[in-house]
Amino acid sequence: NQKVLTLETGKPLEEFDLVAFTVPFELGYLNVIKALDDCPIQLYADERTDEDPLIAMGGIAAAANPAVMAPFVDIFLLGEGEASLPSLLDLLAKRRNDGYTRLSILEEAAQVPGAYVPIIHGEQPSPIRYARVEDMDEFPPCSAWLTSETEFDNTFLFEISRGCPCGCRFCMIRLSQKPLRAVAVDRILELVDRLPREISSGRGEETVQPKVGLVGAAVASHPDFEEICRKLREKGWGITASAIEIDKVTDGMLDLLSESQKTLTLAPERGIEAERYRLGKQISDDHLLQVAQRASELGMPRLKMYFVGGLVAPEFYGSDTDRPGAEVNLPDWLKGLEGEDYHDAIFHHEAEAVANLVERIAEVFQPKGKTGTIGVTCSPFIPKPHTPWAGWPMAPENGLKRLDKILKKRLGKIPRARYRTFSGWEAHLQGLLSQGDQRLAPTLVEMTRNPEKIRPLVREAIKEGIVDLLNRRWVDGPSPWEFVKL
Repeated sequence: NQKVLTLETGKPLEEFDLVAFTVPFELGYLNVIKALDDCPIQLYADERTDEDPLIAMGGIAAAANPAVMAPFVDIFLLGEGEASLPSLLDLLAKRRNDGYTRLSILEEAAQVPGAYVPIIHGEQPSPIRYARVEDMDEFPPCSAWLTSETEFDNTFLFEISRGCPCGCRFCMIRLSQKPLRAVAVDRILELVDRLPREISSGRGEETVQPKVGLVGAAVASHPDFEEICRKLREKGWGITASAIEIDKVTDGMLDLLSESQKTLTLAPERGIEAERYRLGKQISDDHLLQVAQRASELGMPRLKMYFVGGLVAPEFYGSDTDRPGAEVNLPDWLKGLEGEDYHDAIFHHEAEAVANLVERIAEVFQPKGKTGTIGVTCSPFIPKPHTPWAGWPMAPENGLKRLDKILKKRLGKIPRARYRTFSGWEAHLQGLLSQGDQRLAPTLVEMTRNPEKIRPLVREAIKEGIVDLLNRRWVDGPSPWEFVKL
């Protein structure tokens, strides 16, 4: 029976004119629905009155496919918030005291660049183009708050670039954040010079020295990444960076990062070089081994590696094109197999490939005087809107469970490897939220009100064909996100 309150002022959500959510990951939809359901705010958008706040939503997940949350949201901002949110806030500031009705405000909001207003536009409107920032230097790319309670504790996060030059077929970052844009070195250093050198640790009068975290989908693709790292180190800052594109890593980068960063994060995605190239990662095994060895020589004690598994589409193994209906010539190890036999052959193939690569990495990643560990995460393939593989099938839930078991057993034989397991049903839930439409609304409400029923509700939604995750989709008809133009 607790109210949903804001962190800053403790004010109930229903007292605001606008409640806006940023949702970068699909699983966040359930938190949004629960937050609204726990407030005296009408849950469904078409039931709200002039007394209810407007509910807005942005973030890469929501903007990619707004159809799933359309029954609950008044205004979607498709694209980058800096390019559209100021216009929406200006509109609300002008109209809040003018006696305008909710509907009239929504009609005006529908004219904001990148805005999708379901009650005005309908389910399949004319194309709505993503809003984008042209000049990254216009907006301060630094986090305003620090806390010891988050993943990046006591770290000032700087978004130094936006976009990605890589062409991974399963990822929508390159499409949604094009073109690659970088913040100027001088702008970054100017903002860093304003930061405090010591902050409270949250434990009495004790203080700690914060770090600077360099953030971006492809941080090493910043044309001056190495210079940024060097100048921050010269100023005495500890630095950390998100996953670095393996093909961009240089000895100079590793030298600078190793002075304050204990973990190097790499994402080869597949254990076999040819399959890496097939999905868009232009990374050779030799270069990957060289990077791991150099990190080891510099004394970095931890390496994290990310892979994608459960790729069961025949096109991945038997074709060099993603075009539906293209001729598929399966390799001998898959020919003649169907159902579970087909899937199990793929799962054993994937697990063996990942383990073989990790074993080769372990041979060269041996930090002097330290027991180097290699963290391995293999995430199930989840088809994302707008990507070339948006309509590809997912592996069955039981199949993903078998893949996880095979990986755990095989990687468990590698002494310094630490495998992180995954959940097959949770991957299917994410697939539903990624690929679904308005028909999912009652199911999502039921999930938030009865979380113990989430697993059977996911299975039921797939079985009833609300989203046919296990087969090819969007070949003959439009997808729910057809109107969103990246």
